Amino acid sequence: MSTSTLPVSTDTVVGMINDMRIAAEQSLASVQASMQSKADALARVVAAYRSLVANTGARLVRAQVMVIQALAAKPGDPALTALLKRTVELLTVWTAHARGYTAYERPASDAERPQAIRVGVAPAVIIVIAIAGAVIAVSVTGVAWAVVHYKQAQTLSDEVALIEKNPSLADALAKLNQTAPSSSPIDDALKGGGGWGWLLAALGVAGAAFFIVPKLGKG
Repeated sequence: MSTSTLPVSTDTVVGMINDMRIAAEQSLASVQASMQSKADALARVVAAYRSLVANTGARLVRAQVMVIQALAAKPGDPALTALLKRTVELLTVWTAHARGYTAYERPASDAERPQAIRVGVAPAVIIVIAIAGAVIAVSVTGVAWAVVHYKQAQTLSDEVALIEKNPSLADALAKLNQTAPSSSPIDDALKGGGGWGWLLAALGVAGAAFFIVPKLGKG
């Protein structure tokens, strides 16, 4: 294995985002029709999607670190090499979710703040969503994006869980637990912070991960 990097393909991410945008736009009519009668339910979906994407990103980077550590102990292991390749594929999908959704979210204006729909202990907003003290505005397309792509985000999270439970990573996980602090700034940032912070932190984590993934294959 080479020490050169295998970054997530920007072209692939852009293509995925475009396809996901089209799917979201195709559901705009039904989402708009639900805005008046089901606004609270839609707000819960957006808040859940947001949290799921952030949590999955942090776990995915951690899983990737485990795979890299396991490969360092067993260079060239075919199962671990395939697993590393899969983490890059999953990171590509995750990046499309995170970067695609962020286009539809912004800080709420003073006029919008009183309209915030509050969800759970950490209030969330939809057209105006309040998260951890901050109030954000999400466009109708952003709401549709979350509704349409929530199931895919959940599947992505489930796939990360399978990697986390892979027996071949047990030793690497034990070492990671021994050396890692109980909570990192990244983890804290991804626990549902308000405004843009959660997503910018998540994208930063992913960007950093791109540069530590060894190139797969020979060389």
